[in-house]
Amino acid sequence: MPSDCYVLGENILQPNFDIEELITDFRTEIPTIESLRKVPFILLQDGKSLGYYIECHIQANIALPLIDNDAVLDPDEQEQFRLQRELQPSNPAFIRMCVDANTQRQFSDIIAELNYDYRAEKPLKILGGQHRIEAIRRAFDHNQVSRYHGFKIFFGLTIDQRNEIAQIANTNISISTDLIDRMQETVRGPQLREFCHQVGLLQTNEDFADRKNPEGKITVRLARTFIVNFFEGKKNKAKDLENLVIIPYVCKSGQDDPKYLALVQKKFWQNADLIIAGKNFANLHKKQINTVMQDPELNKNEFRNKAISMAILSSWSLIAGLLQDNKDALEKLYQLPKHSGDKDPLAAKPMSGSRHPKDPPTYRGLGVRYTEEDRGRVAELFLQYAQSSAQKRISNTLIELAIMSYEAKVSALKARKLKEKVL
Repeated sequence: MPSDCYVLGENILQPNFDIEELITDFRTEIPTIESLRKVPFILLQDGKSLGYYIECHIQANIALPLIDNDAVLDPDEQEQFRLQRELQPSNPAFIRMCVDANTQRQFSDIIAELNYDYRAEKPLKILGGQHRIEAIRRAFDHNQVSRYHGFKIFFGLTIDQRNEIAQIANTNISISTDLIDRMQETVRGPQLREFCHQVGLLQTNEDFADRKNPEGKITVRLARTFIVNFFEGKKNKAKDLENLVIIPYVCKSGQDDPKYLALVQKKFWQNADLIIAGKNFANLHKKQINTVMQDPELNKNEFRNKAISMAILSSWSLIAGLLQDNKDALEKLYQLPKHSGDKDPLAAKPMSGSRHPKDPPTYRGLGVRYTEEDRGRVAELFLQYAQSSAQKRISNTLIELAIMSYEAKVSALKARKLKEKVL
C-alpha cells in the first residue's frame, strides 16, 4: 500500500487485502481534494459495525456521475429492492437544503460505500444523505454550482454492516420506522416480500412502502401484523364465541417483534391456509380501492385504503384465522367483496359515522384509529358478518350491532372478573 494513500487511525485493525485494494482504487480513480493536495486519508473503523471508512471531500461535478442513490442491502439476492425511503420533495428540510445548495452551501457527512458489485459505473452507493445529494444535483443542473462536499466512504461492508450503518445514517430528515422494518426484513431474507407478491398484496417486483402512503401500498409492519393475527386466531380454540372478547395484535415497528419472529422460525410462508387468506384479503383491498375511486363523493385516501388501516387489517386476519374450522362462516368472510356488488365492501362512510354513546365527540368512527377498543370492535364486526345468514353486505345496522356487542362483551367480562374476586 503506498504510504501516501492512507494512515491508520487510532485503535483499529489492519484491513485485509480486499479492503486495501478498494481504498487504492478509490484514491486512484476518484479525485478528492485530499488526493489532489497529496494528503493521505486517515483510515478509521466504526466501533459499532467494525466497518472501515475514510472521510474526504469530492467536488459535485466529479461525484454526481458516480453516485447511486438506489443502493440496496443485498446486491447478490435482492438487487431490485432499494435501501432508501422514497425522496420527499415537499419536506421543508429538503426544500431548505435546495435553497442552501444554490447559495454555495457545502454539505458534509454524506455516507456512501464504494461498491463495484452492481451498477459498477456508479460505485458510490449512498447509504445516508440522499436528500443532500439531490439538492447538490439540482444546484449543479440548474446553476452549475459545484463545491467540494464531505463524504464518509465505507469499504467492503457485509449486509449486516450495511444495514446497521444505513439505519443511523439519516440525520437531516428522520428515518421512518417503516423503513427500518423494511431494512430488517431485507436482511432477514425475501420470504415476507415473496409471500406478499404471491398473494397479491404487492405487485411483482414491488417493495414494501417506507411510510403510510396514498397509493395503498402495504408496509412491513402491516404484513407482519396480518400474519401474526391469522395464526393467533387459528390457535384460539374457544367454542363460546358469543362471550369471547377478541383483541387483535399489532406488531412492533422499528424493532423485531417476538411473535412474528416465532412464525419466521416456523416458515409461515409455507402455510396453505395463510396463503388463501392473504389472497382473499388482497381481493378485498383491491375491491375497496376500485369502488371508492369510482365514487367522487367517497374518493379520499382514508376510504380507498380502508382495508389496510391497522384496525381493519388486523381484525380481518384474526377472524379469518379464528374461523378456519367453520368453513361456512369463513367462506362468507372471504366473499365479502363479491357480496358487496358495486358498493365499497367495507362501507367506509357508514363506518366513519359510527359511534357508541360513550365515545367522545372527537371519535372518528370505526376502523380509523387502532386503539385496543377500536380493534376489538372491528373484529366483532367481521365475526358478526361472517356468522350472519341475512347480511350480505356490511350495513349500518351490522356496524351498530358490532359496537354494541363488543361493549356488552367487555362489560360482561369485567363483571365475571369482579364476581370471581367476590366469590
